[in-house]
This record gives sequence, structure tokens and C-alpha cells, in this order.
Amino acid sequence: MTTPLPALYPVESDACMLICMQSTSVRIDRKTHDDLKRLAADLDLTVGATVALAVRRMRQERMGRQLARPLGADEIAWLDADLG
Repeated sequence: MTTPLPALYPVESDACMLICMQSTSVRIDRKTHDDLKRLAADLDLTVGATVALAVRRMRQERMGRQLARPLGADEIAWLDADLG
């Protein structure tokens, strides 16, 4: 039988990440910081989680733009290559 962890050590991955992750500071202007805090509050997230979500969203949008562009000649040739 396993002993439950005390409430001080949450088992949810997001909460554990807050305990285990290293942190750093990013310098932003006051207006951006205020906007970020308001957005975090609206989303019911921490400021750090809101930044992580924004970064993920920007990566996904960039990937979507890359996937939507027409294939280049070298990519078409590679896809049409004879495998035999």
C-alpha cells in the first residue's frame, strides 16, 4: 500500500513542474507586464504558464505557416523518388 504524498507536494504534472523547474527573469516593459498579468488572471493561469502558453501558440502558428507553404522542387522530387 502506498502512502499518499502530503499536500505540500502536488502530484499533478503542472504543479510539480512549478516545484521542480528552474526559473529565470525576462525584462519587459511595465505595460506588457500589466497586460500579461491581466491575461493570466482572465485565463486563471499563472504568469509563467501564460507565457509558456503564448510561446507554444507562436510555435504552432509558425509550424502551421511552414506546413501551408507550397512545396519546393527538391521536396517534390524527394516525395516522388522511386523507393525500389
